Amino acid sequence: MSAPGLPQPPALVEVRDLVKDFPVRRGVVFQRDAGTVRAVDGISFDVRRGETLGLVGESGCGKSTTARLVTRLLTPTAGTIAYDGRDVSTLGRRELLPLRREMQLVFQDPYASLNPRMTIGAIVGEPLRIHRIGSGAQERRARVRELLDRVGLDPEHHNRYPHEFSGGQRQRVGIARAIALGPRLIVADEPVSALDVSIQAQILALLRELQADLGLTILFIAHDLAVVRHACDRVAVMREGRIVELADADTLYAAPQHPYTRALLDAVPRMPRPD
Repeated sequence: MSAPGLPQPPALVEVRDLVKDFPVRRGVVFQRDAGTVRAVDGISFDVRRGETLGLVGESGCGKSTTARLVTRLLTPTAGTIAYDGRDVSTLGRRELLPLRREMQLVFQDPYASLNPRMTIGAIVGEPLRIHRIGSGAQERRARVRELLDRVGLDPEHHNRYPHEFSGGQRQRVGIARAIALGPRLIVADEPVSALDVSIQAQILALLRELQADLGLTILFIAHDLAVVRHACDRVAVMREGRIVELADADTLYAAPQHPYTRALLDAVPRMPRPD
């Protein structure tokens, strides 16, 4: 993060007036449209190169939908998403394929996001195979072993299956898969919420280390402000599909401006003082 008063790095991602509506259908056999639900309601924000921007809010506020819009797993109803200066809001499937190498997702549930019928070596190596990276299977296997070691897993365990690992280890597999293609942007959607507190700290430390070593830009989705405080440079607070406050992390925690932000901070558990 740049020091106060110094020029800020340019934005890698620029989101402007982003909207996402989902249709509501009624009927069991003959379904008909019965209106729409607006999950994201005209939000705008930037993710600067090399920073971690936290997007925080309660369940159902639209933050996970925003993550899928930014990575173009969903198509916006309105608004624009620019990546590295290029509008990617309306790109088709074929045009998006090169972009997939640039931006990757780390999902909330490390077990549900891993195919239980595949070994972790095959899971981590799948992006390399799909994008035809490496001169052959042997080179890809070597790269997989390197990635497993990079995230703190034993490369000799590449033939094991996801159920043979703990939750924290499975999330490391997901992170290894995410960085396999050398992306510039990682969108981490609640990456530690399903983990024990001690394991959360390890995964957050791993993400910070990878960010420093690989020059990653991270959009960090979370509902826990305590986690975000130690993980993010800036924080955007989201409520009912809208961003109600965006500030540097230190500023937001020291002097929150919006009542909803203050309510979220008041809800963070605090250890009682010893007598």
